[in-house]
Amino acid sequence: MTAIATETATGPAAKPAADTNRERAAAPVVVVGAGWAGLSAAVHLVARGRAVTLIEAARQPGGRARTTMFDGDVFDNGQHIALGAYRSLQAVCGVIGLDEARGFARLPLSLSVMGEEATVELRARKLPAPLHLLAALARARGLSAADKLGTVLGWPRLLAATGTDMTVADLLRRSCQPARVCRALWRPLCIGALTTDPERASARLFQAVIRDAFTRRRADSDILLPRIDLGRVFPRPAVEWLSRRGARVVMGERVGKIQTAAGKVTGVATRGRVFRADTVILAADPYNAARLVRPISELKALLLRLARFEYEPITTVYLKYAKPVSLQPAMRGYADRTTQWIFDRRITGRADVIAAVISGAGAHIAMDKDELARRVARDIKDTTAIRREATGHMVIREKRAAFAATPAIDALRPPAETAIRGLILAGDYTQTGYPSTLEGATLSGRRAADFV
Repeated sequence: MTAIATETATGPAAKPAADTNRERAAAPVVVVGAGWAGLSAAVHLVARGRAVTLIEAARQPGGRARTTMFDGDVFDNGQHIALGAYRSLQAVCGVIGLDEARGFARLPLSLSVMGEEATVELRARKLPAPLHLLAALARARGLSAADKLGTVLGWPRLLAATGTDMTVADLLRRSCQPARVCRALWRPLCIGALTTDPERASARLFQAVIRDAFTRRRADSDILLPRIDLGRVFPRPAVEWLSRRGARVVMGERVGKIQTAAGKVTGVATRGRVFRADTVILAADPYNAARLVRPISELKALLLRLARFEYEPITTVYLKYAKPVSLQPAMRGYADRTTQWIFDRRITGRADVIAAVISGAGAHIAMDKDELARRVARDIKDTTAIRREATGHMVIREKRAAFAATPAIDALRPPAETAIRGLILAGDYTQTGYPSTLEGATLSGRRAADFV
């Protein structure tokens, strides 16, 4: 394990420059936070030969995409999914030698969204992008010929640059998207990808996801559902990989202060220790990042940005049944109910569990957990072949699951570089051009490592 010296990283002024450069090259980079952004930064740095100390307040890695316990078993704290377009996520998994097939089930795009008027179903065809999506729209069930034609004709304007950012709702109106397609396709996709309602969501961020998923390669629109709990998909293997390569991993120790002197970082302090460093990657979420930068006068402008961030909640409801249950397809959406998406957990080996996800604010926030679980169970019972009553439930509410992806967020998202020399930011909230996703987090970590 790489030890951290408690003395300052810089030596006496008379030390030869060559010795000083070698000392700096060997000095560990301290990464604060072992979420997906911090882990990505640490992995990319160690892969390039840099010494790293990783410090995490929790006793397990993963940040907001971590594991929890339900009825004696390990579950994710939310039903996360990935897309085939998530190249940064796939790249960092590749660095540590993870096999995608072990962690994810890759499913061709297949959407089924139930609404009061009709159930809209579309399935991607084996054609080059974006023809695979246009063909899927042309053969979609639940849409009229006029709906399909209007969607296809409006496709170029849907992707065209907006100049000044606007809401997704305004973008859909500008591109003349039919009302039924907006309700059954674009609205669920917007909320699922940005965790923000189309009336408030950023058109630019929505377009970034749509372009990546539908315009480059057919496989980019594939849906990747975790086969195992998220801790075993990436965070724990990443920590083990880092440890085997000499990185120092400190779990269960909260950083209380970033130490600076003369406009540059000198280390971080926990309750009982000081970790000296001339490079620190702050990979906390924006709420906790604000806590750490607040005492540093040079970072007042950054603090003002972070203070204006708004957040969106994500609620996950796990329903457990006495006997195995199944959904066809494995992921289904709702356009007009409390529940937004439901997932068949047979992929994870739990045929007795259905997961439901509700992103953003709404009436469900005011419901107690038992009432919300009953509402979700009723939605499932009313619309699927599952007629059994659930025998147990777990409701997980992440109040600050994602930043509110509004048109105003672009001006607030900070770059990796800060006004303190050697202090670098990582996190899905930084300037990645992507919404708050696993891809945004891992991309930010790689960019922070590039900056180092």
